[in-house]
Amino acid sequence: MVALIKWNEEGGHVKLGLPSDLDLPMAQPLVDSLRHAFTVGDVIEILADSVERVSTACIQALLVASRTAAESRQTFAIVAPSVPFVEACSDLGLASWLNQWRRS
Repeated sequence: MVALIKWNEEGGHVKLGLPSDLDLPMAQPLVDSLRHAFTVGDVIEILADSVERVSTACIQALLVASRTAAESRQTFAIVAPSVPFVEACSDLGLASWLNQWRRS
């Protein structure tokens, strides 16, 4: 795991805390963290409250993760997304996707 993505796993419940700068170089570490989370957890929560910048590639990784969760019947949520995260999703036409997976 990359140190910038905070990892907490307890009893099948995985929480990934996203860094403030979720730029393009963070896309692969995010994908790797998500893949690992799906192998060890039934509940995957993405803590997005501190995100100040986010790349399209990172949003794509989260979109794929949400589809993986739906197909495998695992719980997936994006918790307390920051205003920049919400705006980036909206700019990409993904506001309804975010609303489907968002938790306060």
